[in-house]
Amino acid sequence: GMRFNYDRWALNLQFNFRAGNKIINAARMNAENMYTCNNQSAAVNWRWRVEGDVAPIPRALHKSGYNWLGSDRFMESGSFMRLNYAQISYSLPQVLLKQWGIQQVRFDLSANNLFCLTGYSGADPEVAVGGMGVAQDNARTPNARSFTLGVSVGF
Repeated sequence: GMRFNYDRWALNLQFNFRAGNKIINAARMNAENMYTCNNQSAAVNWRWRVEGDVAPIPRALHKSGYNWLGSDRFMESGSFMRLNYAQISYSLPQVLLKQWGIQQVRFDLSANNLFCLTGYSGADPEVAVGGMGVAQDNARTPNARSFTLGVSVGF
C-alpha cells in the first residue's frame, strides 16, 4: 500500500495482485458446450459449421460429442492487479475549531474494490486454489464495490 500526505489531505491506497496463475473458466465451459438445451454464449455463433471453416469453437453436437469436456481453450491467465482499498481524508484547520473546543475534525471517503486490471474474461480472477488442485471459476459472485463516508471529531 501507499500513503500520501499533503497539508491537511491524506490519500491511502492498498493494492493486491497475482501473476502467472492459470484459471479454468468453468462458467465459460458451460456456456459454450452446445451439448444441452441450456442457454449458450453468443460466442457459439462463431463455431465451426462446414468443411474449410476456421473457427475458434468446434461444431455443435447436441447430446453427443465431447464439447462439454474440459479443454485448454477454457484455461485462461488469471493474472490481475486490484485496487482493494482507497481512502481520501481532509482535516479542517485547527484555527477554525478552537473556538468550539474541538481539537480535530476529519472527513473521510473510502472505497473498496474500485477496479481490477486483468485480461481474464470471467467475473473475477481472484478465485481460490484448493490444496494441490487448480483454480476453477464457477461463476461465483465477485466482491462488491462499496463506498463509505465518515466524519471523525476529536475533543
